[in-house]
Amino acid sequence: MDLITSNSSSPVWLHLGAFLASKSPKTKETYIGILKEFCLYLNVEPGSSASSKALLKITHLHAIAFQEWLKKRPGINPRLKSSTSKALQKERFKARKKDGTENTQSNATIWKKCAALRRMYRVLVSAGLGIKENPFDSDRAPPPPKDAGRKRPTEMVDFALVQEILASPDVTTEVGRRDRAILSLLFGAGLRRSEVANLRIGDVRRSQSGNTYLYLRSTKAKKDSEQAIPEWAGLVLKDWIKDRKKQGALDGDYLFISYLGKDRSRPSDEPISHTAIWRLFKRYCLLVGAGSTKSPHSARATAITKLLTDGIPHRLVQAFSRHASIQMVEVYDKRRLTVEDNPGLKLDWKTT
Repeated sequence: MDLITSNSSSPVWLHLGAFLASKSPKTKETYIGILKEFCLYLNVEPGSSASSKALLKITHLHAIAFQEWLKKRPGINPRLKSSTSKALQKERFKARKKDGTENTQSNATIWKKCAALRRMYRVLVSAGLGIKENPFDSDRAPPPPKDAGRKRPTEMVDFALVQEILASPDVTTEVGRRDRAILSLLFGAGLRRSEVANLRIGDVRRSQSGNTYLYLRSTKAKKDSEQAIPEWAGLVLKDWIKDRKKQGALDGDYLFISYLGKDRSRPSDEPISHTAIWRLFKRYCLLVGAGSTKSPHSARATAITKLLTDGIPHRLVQAFSRHASIQMVEVYDKRRLTVEDNPGLKLDWKTT
């Protein structure tokens, strides 16, 4: 039963449902997952009358205790592997700060969950349901610093390897041509996985001057958007659309579909999943020696960094990345993470 509609008479879940309805599908999914985890901590069923009462009774002390509970929960395995047993790692963790090498949830993850709950409690406070103070207020229940102890900051792909990745798919097969088109949009348009999966054939358009662009529906910013793509990516996309048309697809059908069978030879009507995009990107990165720590979001960071490296102003790159602020563009500027230009490389104590 749906988390929000399972108890439609509850004012708590009615208000939360109305709040979540205004979010994009991906954001709504994330928030529901956080709500479920918080209800798990409170030992109540999401959407039930018991959970309604519990959510109205908590204080900032519960919020602080929830953070401590999250710190012990399993998370994504860190990239740095250790020979130390997990049991000993947990024992050592009790006596030190997180540094991103633990097998637990990162500070950034906990910060995000607290921020989401803080927003949802603002809704409950303003609804006049008896809560006078937000238990997740950052002054009363400060979350851990989100930029400390991060496990997986997005890494860019070496510029020299991008062409090799784009050339990796076997274009003698339909799946290979599909994969090449997906990679071209990830590196050529800086799209998010969800944006790639949601594309329809009719969303690939041409401007009056002949430039190819994409019509993106219901993006992370909760609005439709138009995204220009470079000529080389447009040509790759044109070839893939020919394949889709041969399959009998119409403009309203998904641009990228999944394939069925052990040999993945049978096209389906279903869109490619976000997980499948992640897997294919990882596979092609491994083929060219780009490492195992890259993700589709690495292509987005790489595209943004390349534009900035080429001298494109931050304001114009913001239009490309569709970020809400220039500050977010700077977060994706991976030139700031390089040590190649650090003056420390020239530090020398020789006297002659």
